[in-house]
Amino acid sequence: MKEKIYCLPYAGGSANVFFDWIKEYEEFAELNLVEYAGRGRRFGEDYFKTIEEASADLCAQIKENGDKDFILFGYSMGCIIALETAFQLKKIGIKPKAIIVAATRPPHLMYRDKILDTMTKDELMEETASWGQMDDEIMKNEELYEIVSDIMYADVQMFSKYKRDYQDEKIDIPIFAMSGNDDFEAPAEDMKEWSLYTENSFEFCSFSGGHFFAFDNCRKVKEQVKFFVENNYKIKELNT
Repeated sequence: MKEKIYCLPYAGGSANVFFDWIKEYEEFAELNLVEYAGRGRRFGEDYFKTIEEASADLCAQIKENGDKDFILFGYSMGCIIALETAFQLKKIGIKPKAIIVAATRPPHLMYRDKILDTMTKDELMEETASWGQMDDEIMKNEELYEIVSDIMYADVQMFSKYKRDYQDEKIDIPIFAMSGNDDFEAPAEDMKEWSLYTENSFEFCSFSGGHFFAFDNCRKVKEQVKFFVENNYKIKELNT
């Protein structure tokens, strides 16, 4: 039976950022590409105001699907939504099999990113374009630029408001954290502190690349994820 993995996109992103992963992962996993309100197939809906609201929306989807055995895979902002979703699911007796987090610091270290929520939309677009995942067509097309900048701005405001500390509560779920070795937004030493949020096992692995390493190294990341889900939530090796 294939593993079911909910994939949660980064700030400014929609479900289709993971589209190429469907075929890559199909040998062992069924990917459920999560769409946040206000983009993609949910374009026109009001943006989420808080991480808690985004997580409640995902919890409702999981309950509606009747899922009991699944993994949450969050990318950048998606990591925070995945964590909060796990806490909300805990209250109703649903427990993900594992959480995979990539490319963002854990909540108690998010202070280093607070400058983002003071930026204008244009400044945010320039900043995120420098991370390497902003299509040139978006930057040059006025209509697309307006749509994406609105989404990015709303996501950053939501992301920046979130408060949670590992000292308050933990989850009993394996966590696998990964980062790019050139990602100044989520360096290895910070990503390892995701371990503080679980009473279960923790694994960490670094890959070559920057903030969007998992899209540039899709096959290598997939092989590590495959090993993780097939080997009792352990990875091949711990890279530092």
